[in-house]
Amino acid sequence: MARDWLDRRGAALRRARQLGAAQPLHRLVAAWRAAGDSGVLLSFMLGVGAIAGAFTLSLAGRKPPALRYLLLPALAWLALNLGNMTAAQAPAGAGRFGEGIHCYLFMLCAGLPMMAISVFSLCRTRSLFPAKSLALAGCGIAFMSSMLLSLCHDTQLHMIDFLMHLAAGLTLVALTVATGRRWVRLEGDARL
Repeated sequence: MARDWLDRRGAALRRARQLGAAQPLHRLVAAWRAAGDSGVLLSFMLGVGAIAGAFTLSLAGRKPPALRYLLLPALAWLALNLGNMTAAQAPAGAGRFGEGIHCYLFMLCAGLPMMAISVFSLCRTRSLFPAKSLALAGCGIAFMSSMLLSLCHDTQLHMIDFLMHLAAGLTLVALTVATGRRWVRLEGDARL
């Protein structure tokens, strides 16, 4: 049984090599091992850390999270993205203001469901510090959306792309705070 499966797999790989289909897969695997996977890992770590901090902050009796632990990975993420900036001549149409809008819209579309889930979950906890909890959750959502974007984005960035990534992150944080402030608060709490 296993031998038969291996024979079929080997035949399929030989056919793929003959057709030249294995070459793009090899390039995809090589690109995945490049600097982009570090950005994915850092974005994921920052996203999980910020969202965990938002929920930790909303629990009564728990110490507020020390944000200094997120500062070093955030600086490493920023340095990695700035290091991936390309100074080469951009293809026609790239580097213009309208080109980065696709990244912006992708991050917003990926972040809106996460935002709804986070606001609903924080609403159930009745946070003691609603603005800080929502801002941390929004920051985590922005990094998770950035992680999803970097799975399908080229590792070489143009300045306008990176600026639109940052703008989308700031928009997600602002939207999370603005939409969640009505639901994430203590009963009778008029501040926020």
